[in-house]
Amino acid sequence: MLAYFIFDAYSRPGGVKFEPSSFKLTHEMVVLMGGRYSQGYELFQHLTVKAFLAIRPHADQLVSTVQLMLGTGLPSFKGESTIKRLKDRFALGLNERQAAEWMMGIIRNAHENVRSTAYDEFQRIQNGIPYK
Repeated sequence: MLAYFIFDAYSRPGGVKFEPSSFKLTHEMVVLMGGRYSQGYELFQHLTVKAFLAIRPHADQLVSTVQLMLGTGLPSFKGESTIKRLKDRFALGLNERQAAEWMMGIIRNAHENVRSTAYDEFQRIQNGIPYK
């Protein structure tokens, strides 16, 4: 499961604020793509960056929509800090090439992230939530 915590990266299942990655990219996912240096993995990277660049021009509309949700009391909407982190995720201060490189860094950080792996193990032990 590719889980992207778009609204508030600090709002995790179980309330634990441990995972630094923007999304999970486990060893098993990469194996299914054909491995880290496969055509499938390259396509995944290409399409992820392409989708990111395509959504950036719509950042204001998405942020405005999320702002409407701030008063709902839902755990993913924690006020202006949520809005700031959401805006930061769009990397609007970067040109398109820099934004593409930034997203490639996000992908590299997500791939088999040690802290994400440890978090999965924590969830398994603490909450009985098996990842595998």
